[in-house]
Amino acid sequence: MRLTKNELKYIQSLRLKKVRQTERKFLLEGWRAIGEALNTPAGIELVVVQSRYIDDPDYRRFIREFEARKVDLREGSEQELAKIAETVHSQGIVAVVRQRQWTLDAILKKRPSLLVALDTVSDPGNVGTVLRSADWFGVDGVLLGKGCVELHNEKVVRSTVGSLFRIPVAEGIDLSAVMGRLRREGFRCIGTAAEATDRVADIDRASRTVLVFGSEAHGLGQELRSEMDQLVKIPRYGRAESLNVGVAAGIVLAFLRSDSST
Repeated sequence: MRLTKNELKYIQSLRLKKVRQTERKFLLEGWRAIGEALNTPAGIELVVVQSRYIDDPDYRRFIREFEARKVDLREGSEQELAKIAETVHSQGIVAVVRQRQWTLDAILKKRPSLLVALDTVSDPGNVGTVLRSADWFGVDGVLLGKGCVELHNEKVVRSTVGSLFRIPVAEGIDLSAVMGRLRREGFRCIGTAAEATDRVADIDRASRTVLVFGSEAHGLGQELRSEMDQLVKIPRYGRAESLNVGVAAGIVLAFLRSDSST
């Protein structure tokens, strides 16, 4: 079935944050990313495929999968896909996906042992990188504090490379307010700070842990720092002024998952 003008207009509107938040939907681009979403609880509502891919044998298995799962499939022109897609190379496919909403309560019901929290991290690429690292190292959930970039921002979605669909993420969390609750649940609240005395290797890996990372520009807020059980730093051996928060998260998570201290 051909994409209608009204459908095109609606899909274009989902590039706006306020519309995504109202509709609880977002756009996903690329065959790989949409294939990842098909294998998760994500609800794909509509897929628009550029006309030349519909009968291409290399993509036929995707088309059959959409049909088997009763996903609405629309045929769009190259020009229509260009109006919808955020990237120059959308690979000729865009999907409308229902957002999966997580709360802190829902994450805690899963009896997590390792959480990651982000404080005012506004760069989409950094948030996406942290989610990928969290997915790689088997983190049980991610908490995005107030002031973080929207989870379903196109650049966040793209930079997670599918990890968004595999890890629970709760948004808009008042991190300072929930640390006490997490502590009562048995977590140690560990923050990162360049001026900390303790090093990453001083973290007690035997305890339930929530790792809290601040933005590269400002670090952890003062109120949130006061809620930490421990502040740790990643030792610096060179001259770089700071570490990207995505890189820092990967380093700390690698230590926590390692067999011996480094």
